[in-house]
Amino acid sequence: MKEQSCGCIRGAVCKKLHGYMTVEASFIITWTVFVFVLLIYLSFYSYDKCVLFQDAYGVCFRGSIQKQEDNVVPYISSHMKEQFGKKYFGTGEVHGTVDRKGNVTDVTGECQVKVPIHSAFTMHSAPGWKIRTRARAQIINPTHIIRKSRWVGNMVN
Repeated sequence: MKEQSCGCIRGAVCKKLHGYMTVEASFIITWTVFVFVLLIYLSFYSYDKCVLFQDAYGVCFRGSIQKQEDNVVPYISSHMKEQFGKKYFGTGEVHGTVDRKGNVTDVTGECQVKVPIHSAFTMHSAPGWKIRTRARAQIINPTHIIRKSRWVGNMVN
């Protein structure tokens, strides 16, 4: 191989070798694709977390304004699957539970984001890409509140 001057400040003679750019480009392209795929999965995770909370709160709120307080938990349980639906990206099945304590109703939703290389992105004992959210609503009877408000308004006038 013929030695060429590379134009160094000291005037030293350097060897120019060809092929380094191909090796560097293969690493850069691989990592760029990896980062884009990771960003796509992170956006799936963020979207699913927001939609899961929205759905959990929506069904919880609609259940909490039932006229009969004994009908709250059965209403939420029967409409939960319909509310969650199939609008989540890259997740397994969404599971939900209902809990009532006094005048407060809690709806918990849970799903798992499907990541192709699951163990590489999580610790072995950590739950990984599991999404769990809880929505809470106070049980009220709107008809009863409106009637009481009108009664108080009539008493004041």
